[in-house]
Amino acid sequence: MGLFLNHVSKAFNEDGQGNLQYVLRDVHLGIHTGEFICVLGKSGCGKSTLLNLIAGYLKPDSGEIVVDQSAINGPSAERGVVFQQHALFPWLTVRENIAFGLKLKPMFDRPKNIPKIVDHYVDMIGLKEYENAYPSQLSGGMAQRVGIARALANDPKILLMDEPLGALDAMTRENMRKELIHIWQETGKTILFITHSVPEAVYLSDRVVVLKSGVVERVEQIDLPRPRMVHDPKFQQYVELFEKELTDNAEEAVITE
Repeated sequence: MGLFLNHVSKAFNEDGQGNLQYVLRDVHLGIHTGEFICVLGKSGCGKSTLLNLIAGYLKPDSGEIVVDQSAINGPSAERGVVFQQHALFPWLTVRENIAFGLKLKPMFDRPKNIPKIVDHYVDMIGLKEYENAYPSQLSGGMAQRVGIARALANDPKILLMDEPLGALDAMTRENMRKELIHIWQETGKTILFITHSVPEAVYLSDRVVVLKSGVVERVEQIDLPRPRMVHDPKFQQYVELFEKELTDNAEEAVITE
């Protein structure tokens, strides 16, 4: 059980003349339930396109994407998405933002204990004192935590994260990495996390998928205990390995993700 991409390719008609530019080519990847996977690559390598295919916002030109033996045919609450910008509704409080997706569900499928569900996630992200605050009253890190809680409140099987820490300052980003590991360990969710930061990928993931010019170049298990220490010599060896992988023998295609 899990998420499987079977020989997935995606191209776009870049010039309007029918000349296709492949963004992803023959991607074959398996992600097991409960894994934390980082997809690492430079800008333009196809990372965000990969995430949008798994989210169901795009359809592959060939191949298929399967979650627990069912093919993905469009967006689903089973796959929660967190973007680089938190995208909270500015007119809603922290509690109201977290509850938003739950209240959109049809009556027959809507949980009866929405306040308790919201309480749980407010506690998980450590914002009990800010539960009635509006996004403008939150720091960047706080707002991103609310975005993660909003995605988790719908109880998705998979959490898709498109560089969610990229807009944060260095100290907040470091704290959010620790917070994200805590949330992942508490919920047991499958997480696919897009990043172009090599240390971030090594710190967070069970396995790192290196994507270059739309092709999976490497899948590497990170054999380090948690919590991970960035000054650990083995941590630095992984960083050097991936930095070399990203620079060797490849020029990234110019692709708008």
